[in-house]
Amino acid sequence: MPEIIKCNFNLFDEGRKYSGHHRNYLLESTIKTCYAPATREGLRQRELFGYLGHGRRQIAGKMRLGEVEAVKLPDGSTLIMENVPSNVTVFFEIAKDGNVEHHQEIIESDPGRVVLGLNRSRVGGFSWAARGVDGGPLGATRMNGFEGFDYVMNPGFSANRGYILEDAETATQEMILESICKLGVAEPDAEKFLRHWVASAQVRALELEEQLEQAAIYEDSLREEMEKHSQKIAELESAVTAGQSLAEARRQIILESAARSVIVVPENVVEAMISMANEQDFHTMVGFFESAGKVDLSRYPLPGQNNQTESLAKQLSPLKPEPPEYGTAAAGYDFEEKEIFGS
Repeated sequence: MPEIIKCNFNLFDEGRKYSGHHRNYLLESTIKTCYAPATREGLRQRELFGYLGHGRRQIAGKMRLGEVEAVKLPDGSTLIMENVPSNVTVFFEIAKDGNVEHHQEIIESDPGRVVLGLNRSRVGGFSWAARGVDGGPLGATRMNGFEGFDYVMNPGFSANRGYILEDAETATQEMILESICKLGVAEPDAEKFLRHWVASAQVRALELEEQLEQAAIYEDSLREEMEKHSQKIAELESAVTAGQSLAEARRQIILESAARSVIVVPENVVEAMISMANEQDFHTMVGFFESAGKVDLSRYPLPGQNNQTESLAKQLSPLKPEPPEYGTAAAGYDFEEKEIFGS
């Protein structure tokens, strides 16, 4: 009877603070991928294989591996890589609340026995191999393809294990090797599998460390930009406050100058001057009011002045000549032509 490892985790609970990929998966895309016809067919056909670590997929540069892959090495040589799976996904469900449940049937192979031994030693966990758009810790990650779960040392979701981590005791390498060998794996092979698996995990850890450093640099840069923008906003707010204070001071000066003026300035005219006045206009209007305040209106004939002023006005008015004496020649030319009716 093949052994099955059952796992549960939640997309919104990574279970990690200082390590992990910190991806923000779009729930809709993961559900759509989980129930896509290709995924469902893979489950029925038992073709969603998993491997001991992600290393084989990374080296081959593809998610779906063939039984044998020819890999070009940096020195130009070719490596023939046999890909023996360790497990196969036989159950895969994602709920609307983000809960993921999957069952992994352990294959009767050396990699499968290594996975079983590691799981019994409470070391490592499962990590899915999926296609899509990786948004990283700051963007949105969209999944559009699923190829199974690999067994890795540091699963992205800490709860994606076949055992309860809180109850696990620290397992030494000797204990892990002993557990694997008890499952029928020769000790040299067990050591080889474990050494490669640990090396793959160490490479992944270095990648995660670099990503964390890059994220820290980006965070510092973002914080610096936010501080600059905050300073600019504070300066703008201060300038607006100062401008409002200056405008209010100008308003009071114009109102007081208009009130002291001997010339009656209508209220709507005062408001228009306040709203339209710029720096130059303001000084011009204030100068006008100050000049108007120095004018002595008692020298001018204005309505409402006393009798002396009215007399002065009469004296300054044009003189009207006296009418000519009746009977003189001048009087003869001073007549109005009228029609004369008589009997």
